[in-house]
Amino acid sequence: MNQSQSEASELDWDFYFYVAETLLGWSRDSFFKSTPNHLLKQYIMHLQYTKPEALKTVKQIQYIDQTPLYSRG
Repeated sequence: MNQSQSEASELDWDFYFYVAETLLGWSRDSFFKSTPNHLLKQYIMHLQYTKPEALKTVKQIQYIDQTPLYSRG
């Protein structure tokens, strides 16, 4: 791994540490004990609470001919 790949990898982790420690108030220990799914759910809940306009839920209607199980032939 060269220097630029190493720096990019560190920057990726810095974002996750920032979200966990600063926005969610977690310690590093609780960060490493959690799963990525749990971190994502907690971050989404944080966004819903602090900035509800940032996440807009759109109900999308799909018809039977738009599903992958429907064949037209």
